[in-house]
Amino acid sequence: MSSIPMGNILAHPGTPPWLPRDVAEGRKFAWWGQIMFFVMALVWFIIAISFTVLAFDRGLGSLVVAVIAFFAMIICGVAGLFMKRTVIDAIDQGRFVDAKNDSIVWIVFGFVGFVIPSLFLILTYAKISDALAAQAPVGYQPYSQGQVSAQMPPPYMPPPAAPQPGPAPPAQTQAAPGQQPYHAHQTPMVRCKNCNVQYPTFMHSCPNCGAPKE
Repeated sequence: MSSIPMGNILAHPGTPPWLPRDVAEGRKFAWWGQIMFFVMALVWFIIAISFTVLAFDRGLGSLVVAVIAFFAMIICGVAGLFMKRTVIDAIDQGRFVDAKNDSIVWIVFGFVGFVIPSLFLILTYAKISDALAAQAPVGYQPYSQGQVSAQMPPPYMPPPAAPQPGPAPPAQTQAAPGQQPYHAHQTPMVRCKNCNVQYPTFMHSCPNCGAPKE
């Protein structure tokens, strides 16, 4: 009988080296949030077992508490499992907007775990928001939900006058002094057609607006 690898349940604590600093810190907080979900599930399990035993002496009241603790244990355990897929894995794949939006859901579920997971996920949300704001172009303002704003076309500018042809400069075979040579190992970049932000080609979607790479 094959066992489920721990990598499919618990996220790796290390962060990819290409992540921006704020996103890397947000991923660390998300990892601790997942750990706290599993710890709180264990705490609720202990409470459920304890009150189940006490129900034989104290009656229905202890049994009700045991049932509530059992459901709280399930909620924390399921939240820890799905938070890895929707937040941590999304960060590792470069889908920062999806990770930020999904962290709001687990902030709400974190209150079942005595609020401790919610605190870490609030820090995750704040760090990813800072990273997205830093990568936004100058003057970029996202539209509010449910609002559509038409963009005015840019004003017409007449083309510049063609320069007068002059003597052709002598061909240069070597780079001019002080000119930086081209490095072939530069990271290839792609420009988002939605918000005009550049990002590495190995990312599956734009880290600013979440649009998929075309």
